[in-house]
Amino acid sequence: MRIITILALISLMLSGCPYGPGRIYDSFRGQDMTLPKVLSYGLKDNQTFQIAYDRVVYLADVELDGKKLRSNMEGSIFQIGLNRTLGRGERAILSITAETEIGNTLRSSFIVIGRNDSIPRAVINEASIQGSGDAPDRVELLFLEEGNTAGMVLRDGTAEGTNHSYYLPAIDVYPGDMLLIYWNSEHTGDDVMAGSGYTTYIMDAGSDTTLSGTNGAILLYAEENGDIMDGIVYTTGDNPNSDGYGNDITRDAARLLREEGQWAGEPIDSNLVTSSRVLARLPGGWDTNTRDDFFITEPRKSTFGYPNEYYPYEP
Repeated sequence: MRIITILALISLMLSGCPYGPGRIYDSFRGQDMTLPKVLSYGLKDNQTFQIAYDRVVYLADVELDGKKLRSNMEGSIFQIGLNRTLGRGERAILSITAETEIGNTLRSSFIVIGRNDSIPRAVINEASIQGSGDAPDRVELLFLEEGNTAGMVLRDGTAEGTNHSYYLPAIDVYPGDMLLIYWNSEHTGDDVMAGSGYTTYIMDAGSDTTLSGTNGAILLYAEENGDIMDGIVYTTGDNPNSDGYGNDITRDAARLLREEGQWAGEPIDSNLVTSSRVLARLPGGWDTNTRDDFFITEPRKSTFGYPNEYYPYEP
């Protein structure tokens, strides 16, 4: 099920004033002193935001990128018109102030991202997870169908345990095209490479940290809080306290991928991965959601930016 592309940024909970001036409360005895809670939220479409609270509240203030929207509404479920249509992949900040009858105030802010109805099917094609200065951490995506990449998310680990998330810009792609992402370093040279029947787009993820080494997972989401399109999980298997995974984040990512139907069986054995020997998918986008889809390349035989070739490392 496709889910809305929204990430809650800030939820500041403060005690505030009641609905209007001039109210005086002599006693709070018997009153519910807890703050309201957001039960659900999301874009119904690129013009309407829906939010539900656990009780009746009064919306005292609603702003989109600092511009006031309609407020002064009372209820528990609200559909808020954004006063404009968000473009595909466009990001904006929606701020909402909700008050209870006795004046408890919940101020919340959300990043809203315009929905993309043309997301292409894609797989993680190659990954350098143990990078060096000459061979930095990189992830390559291979697109299997035509579409637009706006709002897709590449994540190092899961939402609950992650170093960085990269939101793909809006690019029109076709089957065989690739996106090469430098994780924590800046690439030099051209941003686009054209080959025979494909185009490779080169981006910088801007992460402050490297990928999570030889124990970790890389997940590709169709959109923020949306379906997982693809994922890989890899480990040296040297931590018995994490069920044989290298750490808890890797174990949890493997569990999530299995629940989403994007992984089956054991993780990829990453013991032989180095900065010059990387993880690569079998040529042609072979995808059974198992570790059998991947091999470790011979030293300096990675094919980042180009279609994969089969050069397996044999110790």
